[in-house]
Amino acid sequence: MTTIAEALGINWAPVTEQPTYRLTYHAQKQAAAKGWTSEDILLAAEQPLHTYPSGRVPGQVRHVRGDLVVIVDPAARRVVTVYRDVVETDVRTDQTDADARRYDSRRTTRLGQRVLAHVDEITY
Repeated sequence: MTTIAEALGINWAPVTEQPTYRLTYHAQKQAAAKGWTSEDILLAAEQPLHTYPSGRVPGQVRHVRGDLVVIVDPAARRVVTVYRDVVETDVRTDQTDADARRYDSRRTTRLGQRVLAHVDEITY
């Protein structure tokens, strides 16, 4: 006797082959700068231990494997960037958005005083 699933052609076997993600140039540069190989990045992208949506860019997803975070765009099947999980680094000079600047440890007031990390905004 045939089941309904078989009649409809539904295969419940796990998928063994996934489409491969591609690394953007930025992701390649970040991985090389941090000592990760392309294989490390693609393993995290394709076989993450857990995932969750990006809070910054709609549609992007964080794929986490160990201490490696790989930001992916699932629709385009590409790796956007990579970084070490739960490690804050100095803000790069090209990071000019307000969110990045909020975490810049070198922030100062107009008078040159250091701004504490927990302070979100200074008004004059």
